[in-house]
Amino acid sequence: MRNWRWIVWMTGMMFACYAFGQQRPLLTDDAEILPTGRVRLESGIEFIQGQKYSLSGLEGDLTRLGVMGIHVGVGEYAEFQISGVVQDVFSVKSRSEPVVAPTFTGDTTHDFGNLVLATKLKILGEKQRRPAMAFKFAVELPNANQENGLGTDQTQFYTSLLFKKHFSRVQILADLGMAILGSPVEAGKQTDPFTYGIGTVVSVHRRLNLVAEINGRQGSERVGNENRSQVRAGMQFRTGSIRWDVAGMAGLKELDPDSGVIVGATYEFQAFKRNKEPVKIIK
Repeated sequence: MRNWRWIVWMTGMMFACYAFGQQRPLLTDDAEILPTGRVRLESGIEFIQGQKYSLSGLEGDLTRLGVMGIHVGVGEYAEFQISGVVQDVFSVKSRSEPVVAPTFTGDTTHDFGNLVLATKLKILGEKQRRPAMAFKFAVELPNANQENGLGTDQTQFYTSLLFKKHFSRVQILADLGMAILGSPVEAGKQTDPFTYGIGTVVSVHRRLNLVAEINGRQGSERVGNENRSQVRAGMQFRTGSIRWDVAGMAGLKELDPDSGVIVGATYEFQAFKRNKEPVKIIK
């Protein structure tokens, strides 16, 4: 019951928001920031097969309900982001010797997904020969816990440089950075992997884009902080003010999921406007 308030609130958001931003269904972030006062609401569902958890020794199928994202342009050079999952529902297919044994009974477990808070800062705008460039830093909170077999109980930090360049109908996205991942089994230990994402968005029609990417992390490994890599490919299509997305994914590393299907949507609106005139203080 500890997550009921979050679940109710996020579920309400899921039915209220749909999509047409640059991001979904890609993990690679866009270097451009939203205009001041612009809000982007994202919602989706993911069906993942062959998901593996090295800490709990579990393997099975994962359904992610309410994969949410809220992006807000808070100034000429800044964007705030919050993302999370209303509920991860995991169906256990096999078990191996756990490092940290989960406490649930039966063949199904569930938990609230980790919440990620991020800020993106504009460095350079795109010009004829120069890509757009931004800096992003994020913190991932340990909402999913070890007892349910789905979490690490560790706060994680990420920083990255984001790039974007247009070539006619093609957009190239690139994220390069690093992460600080605390060890869930060795107190005071951490890993600092290199993180990467390379994506492309191809406009084939004013209402249809094709998208693809490879995204992951690479570095020294510890239990619970293994290297990850996956590819995603799909499409974005717009109906009115809503942009929908559908994609398939496949894992490339040993502990990555085998495959998955992602569906979702994004909706944008102007929530507030920048105050162009200075506020007058009456004495």
